[in-house]
Amino acid sequence: MKIRIILSVFLLLSTSLLFALEKKEFLTLGIEGINLLEIDNGAGFLEVKGVPGLSRIEVEAEIIVRGMNKDKALQFINERLDLRLEKLGNRAQLIGKFKPTFSLFNWGEKFCNLTVRLPQEMNLAIDDSSGSIVIENLQGNLKIDDSSGSIQIDGITGEVEIEDGSGNLKVSKVQGTVFIDDGSGEILLKDITGEVRIDDGSGEIHVSQVKGRVVISDGSGSIWVDKVEQDVIIKQDGSGKVYITQVKGRVIK
Repeated sequence: MKIRIILSVFLLLSTSLLFALEKKEFLTLGIEGINLLEIDNGAGFLEVKGVPGLSRIEVEAEIIVRGMNKDKALQFINERLDLRLEKLGNRAQLIGKFKPTFSLFNWGEKFCNLTVRLPQEMNLAIDDSSGSIVIENLQGNLKIDDSSGSIQIDGITGEVEIEDGSGNLKVSKVQGTVFIDDGSGEILLKDITGEVRIDDGSGEIHVSQVKGRVVISDGSGSIWVDKVEQDVIIKQDGSGKVYITQVKGRVIK
């Protein structure tokens, strides 16, 4: 009898874990008087693309809840999802995340994936918990505070500042200065017009095609620097080999 009861409970749990509720919601906001979009994102991917001539911020939210039956999943979304886009003075704020839950039995997964289109010239600030980030085609400044997950950035006219816990970083085609404070993960920078500053805990660093100065402080992992028009300064290389080629300025180690 006990075995049958255990099997029944296991089958019920397995059935609920297999269920997934997926739904989409759409948000829009006019940009009059707004020069900055702040994004507070929880678990889930984030994709942001600048669009020339766009006069509003457009958001597609893909909401996924796994491990609950349909009714419980809908109730969970209604009670725990914080999804809003609003104007606060001269900035816009987008929040897409689930509120924390405290339960002994917390099965399943909850994601809020965000796809954002915004005017190309707008500044962007991101506070992200987990999940991949892709940013493309912006003429404003970009600031990212990320806990974990890969980050890919391509085509930024302004300054880029990244504070990252873990996950690979790939940054290319930036006309402004690039500041990176990274815990762990591979860093790949290519085609940067401004200065590059990297403070890294662990992971390989690859930097190439930089017109400005390159300053690196690294805990562990190999460093590759190639095709830099100004000075290359390695303040700390920790453990790992250092390869520096085709530098027009000074190399200081």
